[in-house]
Amino acid sequence: MNKEQLFEFHVRNNWFKISRYYNQVASEYGMTFSWGFILLNIEKGGTPSTALGPKMGMEPTSLSRTLKNMEESGLIIRQGDDSDKRKALVFLTPAGVEKRKLAKNVVLDFNEKIYESLPKTKIKAFFEVMEKVDDLLCNLLEDKRSVVKNGAKIIEE
Repeated sequence: MNKEQLFEFHVRNNWFKISRYYNQVASEYGMTFSWGFILLNIEKGGTPSTALGPKMGMEPTSLSRTLKNMEESGLIIRQGDDSDKRKALVFLTPAGVEKRKLAKNVVLDFNEKIYESLPKTKIKAFFEVMEKVDDLLCNLLEDKRSVVKNGAKIIEE
């Protein structure tokens, strides 16, 4: 089987191109793809910084550095949670709200271009396939029959 026959090849290859495209557009506005994605995931009432990492697929140190840069650029502010002092909530500043609108428009424009370039049947099939892949991955990740501990495979009964 060659690499063009592997699902991973196509998913990774296209995701790389999508992120490159978003980074090119974001750079025109003094941002990065990660910044735009973070802006799109911050709720109006604030979002715990710990909740952003899993959504972004970022390691805590990278996320912390990115949030620090965004804060220094005036896009976000971090405030302690009144009910739990251990938590830091992230809020958009007015400048962050404006950049969020830009990010949202770029995402919607990109998706509109895809919708315009493909027949509805292909779009429907794409989402059906991605849903099946998602289901399969969820099952593989949650498979309780075998657990790997300390490098040894343990079969649970």
